[in-house]
Amino acid sequence: METSEPAATPPASVVPVKEPVAHHRMSPQRWFREIGWRHVVAVFAVLFALFPIVWIVMSSINTVDTLTTVKLIPDKTTFRNFTSLFEGCKWDLGMPPFTCESVPLSIDPNRTSLPFATWLWNSVKIALLVSAIQLALSALAAYSFARLRWRGRRAGLITILLIQMFPQFLAFVALFLLLDTLENTFGEAIQVGLWVIVLPLAVVAAMLVFLAVRSDWSSTTKRNSYIFAGVVAVLGVLALIGPDYGVTMFPKIGLGTHTGLVLVYLGGAIGVNTWLIKGFMDSIPTSLDEAAKVDGATEWDVFSKIVLPLSRPILIVIFIITFVSLYNEYILASVLIRDVDQFTYATGLALFVESEYAAKWGQLSAAAVIGTFPILILFWALQDRIVSGLQGAVKG
Repeated sequence: METSEPAATPPASVVPVKEPVAHHRMSPQRWFREIGWRHVVAVFAVLFALFPIVWIVMSSINTVDTLTTVKLIPDKTTFRNFTSLFEGCKWDLGMPPFTCESVPLSIDPNRTSLPFATWLWNSVKIALLVSAIQLALSALAAYSFARLRWRGRRAGLITILLIQMFPQFLAFVALFLLLDTLENTFGEAIQVGLWVIVLPLAVVAAMLVFLAVRSDWSSTTKRNSYIFAGVVAVLGVLALIGPDYGVTMFPKIGLGTHTGLVLVYLGGAIGVNTWLIKGFMDSIPTSLDEAAKVDGATEWDVFSKIVLPLSRPILIVIFIITFVSLYNEYILASVLIRDVDQFTYATGLALFVESEYAAKWGQLSAAAVIGTFPILILFWALQDRIVSGLQGAVKG
């Protein structure tokens, strides 16, 4: 009887022993020559960028109302410059939700308060409105150039690019005369009472709520109906609290009006924005469009449900760029707006230093500090979208 030999065990895998790598310490001269100088340049650039910010912040809390003798670290500090910006302002029901008294320079040369809160509201309102409208128009135009094929498409792209090569300042005289002519035609705003708007909306809201309760609508449709009814209810409460509150159905258009300034701003950067959004949309695969059209989607469905959501990063970037540029715009606003209460933030700051011997540098510095908050809030809220919007669309 033969005995079976035990199975041979496989040899254990041999783990190679790594030789210790000798780390040579870099000499200080070599480190500075290859790496260190970059740190020096970076620190210098940061200090160079932060110095004016620190200086203006210190000037805003300094008791000395001048910029020439101010110290980087003041001996005494005060917040009087900030509080004085809002003197004469009080909360009120309406839009904006406050009112500020404004004393013209011709009546009181030694005035101590200016409607700074109103200027800030005007700038934010105009910048948000124009940015939203420009973004909508640019997105529609960009989709037309990127996805649709029609005669004159290439010529239209070149024309838009050529028009943007000429600065808007060349049309100052034409814009001024145009708004002056429009003022003669649309010189008065058409206003109606809030009840005129609330009553028909209340009827529609009641019908929607009744149908939402009795029908088998989807949860999303029911929720939207209830939200609409809630908004109408809030408007009804406002109409009860302020029976004299009116709604502007058609605004005044002309010189010295925000409507005229908005119309001028709207034609400013639509061409550039269209080119930027078109370049982003070109990077979105057209196979997504074709698959959606096979399932029965229309061009509007492709635009609103596929291309537009994928283009959200570049849309946010365009919105931020447009908002910042309009928020800080000075030349057009200073030419077209003449009333102090209609001034924007940028044009209003000039009034703090309009007098050579009564310049309010402390209030100017405080106003500059407060004026940065809308932009900082916008960047903070949309910071995660900025980098992705500048990189590209869909990969793979």
